[in-house]
Amino acid sequence: MQKLRACCVPCCNREKQELVHKFPADNERAEQWVKILNVADFEGLPIDNIRKRFFVCTRHFRDSDYKNKASRCINITAVPSLNLKELTDAEGLQRIPPVVRPEIVHQLPHRTSYPTAVAASTIRTSLVTSQLVKIKSVTTANALSKKAIRSGLDEEDDTNAHHERLDEFMDDPFPTKSPLPASAAAPSTTGVWRSTRRQSPTDTPAAKMPKLISQPQTKPKEPIVLQRVKMVPPMAVRKSAAISKMTQTEMEDDQHQAADKQSDKNEGDQSATISTTKVLALLECTPENLQKLRRRLEEQGGILDLNERLWQTLEDETEDDNAMGAAKDTDSTQFLTIKSAATDETVRVSYVWLRDHCRCRECYNEATYQRSYSILDLPLDIQPLTTHINDQEIIITWNDGHQSSYNVEEILENRIEAYQKCQEERRAQMILWDRDVITAKPVGYASVTLNDLLCEDEMMNRIVASLVTYGFAFITKVPPNQQSTEMAVKRLFPIQKTLFGEMWTFSESKMDHSDTAYTNGYLGPHNDNTYFSDAAGLQVLHCIQFNGEGAETMLVDGFRAAERMREADVHAFERLCSYPLEAEYIEEDKHHRHVAPVIRCNSITQTVEQIRFNPADRAALKSIPSESVPQFYADYQRFAREVYSKELEWKFQLTPGTVLIFDNWRLLHGRMAYRGKRVMTGCYVARTEYQSVARKMGLIE
Repeated sequence: MQKLRACCVPCCNREKQELVHKFPADNERAEQWVKILNVADFEGLPIDNIRKRFFVCTRHFRDSDYKNKASRCINITAVPSLNLKELTDAEGLQRIPPVVRPEIVHQLPHRTSYPTAVAASTIRTSLVTSQLVKIKSVTTANALSKKAIRSGLDEEDDTNAHHERLDEFMDDPFPTKSPLPASAAAPSTTGVWRSTRRQSPTDTPAAKMPKLISQPQTKPKEPIVLQRVKMVPPMAVRKSAAISKMTQTEMEDDQHQAADKQSDKNEGDQSATISTTKVLALLECTPENLQKLRRRLEEQGGILDLNERLWQTLEDETEDDNAMGAAKDTDSTQFLTIKSAATDETVRVSYVWLRDHCRCRECYNEATYQRSYSILDLPLDIQPLTTHINDQEIIITWNDGHQSSYNVEEILENRIEAYQKCQEERRAQMILWDRDVITAKPVGYASVTLNDLLCEDEMMNRIVASLVTYGFAFITKVPPNQQSTEMAVKRLFPIQKTLFGEMWTFSESKMDHSDTAYTNGYLGPHNDNTYFSDAAGLQVLHCIQFNGEGAETMLVDGFRAAERMREADVHAFERLCSYPLEAEYIEEDKHHRHVAPVIRCNSITQTVEQIRFNPADRAALKSIPSESVPQFYADYQRFAREVYSKELEWKFQLTPGTVLIFDNWRLLHGRMAYRGKRVMTGCYVARTEYQSVARKMGLIE
């Protein structure tokens, strides 16, 4: 009999029950049980001690917590939820009555020489907890030896194979078929069974021997002993059945032939062993099914010897299997699996993510587009009580009583895989150019007149799209003054105020700030604002006066230069992504300084996101360890050679009336030396403002 154990729920008053359940092997589930039961004895005890000392009886579980109505095993997600305060709910009280497993005596015919043979025959029954299916049997038999026949057994009866089907003993839900004819005695190879022959002088005798009572029968009945065996997976069995006509029983017997061979020789002239093997597959070993089997065997004079270990280990092994399943699947209790109706794509979404993304009025303010609760109020161990899923919507009732609804497609769109794919698609639309590409006809970049820009919204889209794709755009026919330039820019973006002001005008004769750009000397390709923690996103330049020679503007696609370096020397590229290089800007009353790598990549797509290259603005090199300094200079020079390459450099004359807008995170700009008078005006646009406009136009994510 299974050991009776006391239930830890207070309303059970430590009453001992046969059907009780251990706390789950998974610590998070066990903690959930402890929290629900709220038993004073648990206070201060480690979860491992609670798991060893306490049990919860079946009165506190719902029918849905069990694998089926007749099962003694609970599901992996089951939690005690009934009769926690007092025993009032009939669902838990009337589930399974105490199971009585009496010893059953099989009445065998009186044969003087038969007991030895009967005692040697055992049957192993395979038990697995799965759907009930039809019971099959495979029978193998060995003919009695001539010596056994001479010992008094009836030759005609005993030389025939025993053919017994388990479904003859069972009523519904196991439908029966007519018995196999004698001509069908050949063993089948399609069943999934294990049986072993155990008969040697060293074999341990059966724990319980059947009592033999003389009965006028023509055919002896044999004892049936239910024992646990491991079941071969169906796929493996189907494969072996296709390869060979050897049954699982025969394969297992082959493993014991060597051990039994010597023992068989020692038997000499002893009475021959009847090796009749019956293999029964009871696919749902429940108390109800075992009682049915017992009754049918009693009616037909059979024996059912229930191995006590079968009952003792049934529940423990189920818990172990559940724990292994939980470990195999990164804690399936934390994730919900959903499927897209459009693409048949199956994904897992964590419950804590779903709870955090609830968009009900209590959790989300639709007027401000903000969450309405503290992050500390988000339960990390949140679990659903009920989940309803259809093609378009998911409705979840959480274990804290809150209810949430979600759009399936929105959930699928907000995964990192979808986000990364979208980022990569956007990046693919970007054209990384060199001099030959950008000067080819027809041109792809935008060049629109100020009048068209002011009158047509489509021109705004063209300019911003050109900035995203090529990194620059032109506005032509702009009156050469600061006011008209400002009007053109503000049609597109708000202007960023920096230490240079909002709109600025400078020339070689008016040096308002300490910057080389205020001279007429050569300016190599560079990025502005490397000394700012957030460098300007866009830069605007407009030459409003020029009388002289030279002063050609040059542009270089920094992303193209970086990718060329990655292709040529990936290690040097990666080092430039990690060197903490400091830049600074100093005036009489100002000192700006910032440390950042020369190249910054997107953390998700690993594509180049920003270039911070300005050799003139570098501060004293103290942010790099001494042993890495030589390598830094080598890598920095290598990137400079790419930037200064004539293949990448595009030169053109920026004349009065033409406004140039370019991406300061991507393009490097410079200017050739000149003679004469040159007056420039311009401004900056913050990166976040530029991206906001582009995002509203649907050009970036």
